Amino acid sequence: MQGIGSKINQVGEWVYRLLILNVLWLGFALLGLGLLGIFPATHALFAVLRKWTRNKRKIHITKDFFCFYRKDFWKINALGYVLVLIAVILWFDFRYFMSITSFGMFVLGHFMLLFFVIVLLSICVLFPVFTHYELSFAQYIKHALLYPITHMGTMLLLIVSFLFYYFVAYQIPGLVPFLGMSLPCFIMMKIIYPTFQQKEKKAEGWFRSQKAKRIYY
Repeated sequence: MQGIGSKINQVGEWVYRLLILNVLWLGFALLGLGLLGIFPATHALFAVLRKWTRNKRKIHITKDFFCFYRKDFWKINALGYVLVLIAVILWFDFRYFMSITSFGMFVLGHFMLLFFVIVLLSICVLFPVFTHYELSFAQYIKHALLYPITHMGTMLLLIVSFLFYYFVAYQIPGLVPFLGMSLPCFIMMKIIYPTFQQKEKKAEGWFRSQKAKRIYY
């Protein structure tokens, strides 16, 4: 019974922290007027989640969130909007090619659509990469774009997990306001970070080849 009680307490603590992080994410995203706040707030969310799950030392959620939000505020915005710009260009290319009644344009349009999906996934991957490694600006873009291509199994698992989450959220609409951002990010972190750790243990891979360094803690 004590073991069950301990598990229940642990789950309760997880839910409580995810609730707090979700509120912080929303508040700090709005603090940056949305356009400037979303990327730093999402980075801060991933950074706190990483620090929490690594259990290296006690965390102070609000204080740590603000610290990570402020750190590299402009850099994460620049990285995020470079990828968003690439995605927008690919989307308009797709729409343009599909508007032309030609088989060649039809094929090219679907290639643009494929690249568009890869860039959308890269935007998601950017935050775990940025939180876990210290790289140059170009290397962040490069690795974020390459990760979905070189880790297709992980990306498939991530997509399936998100579809399952949104199916549950559709059945329980009240879940979204309280865990709508923090829970998907937690799921993403649990799926993506182990691939970083595997590469580090083997001391090889395309991250290691760039001599990436740990940051924060």
